[in-house]
Amino acid sequence: DVKNHDNSYGSTSDVKLKENIVDAGSQWDDIKAVKVRNFNFKTNKSRKLLGVVAQELETISPGLVDETADKDSDLNELGTTTKSVKYSILYMKAFKALQEAMARIETLETKVAALEAG
Repeated sequence: DVKNHDNSYGSTSDVKLKENIVDAGSQWDDIKAVKVRNFNFKTNKSRKLLGVVAQELETISPGLVDETADKDSDLNELGTTTKSVKYSILYMKAFKALQEAMARIETLETKVAALEAG
């Protein structure tokens, strides 16, 4: 977890470090399929959270899920794994879907205005 006093974090994003920059494709269907859940962790039953379940998200966007080997205190692998979600990428997908929704709304508003004027 990254924690700080003002809930601010960032990532290097300078254009000088990037190439092959093109608009992202539609994220509408992926985001529409994401199941947003309320849950608590077994270790803290009183703290209710909002998020996704890695195994459910993996069926929609496998690239958003990482798997890490579970280890004991001596760093020996236990033969099991724990899945995690790349939330920062999920947020970008949601941001793209929001832009798509805004464009659809603006198109509908224009059509409604034309119908009301006619």
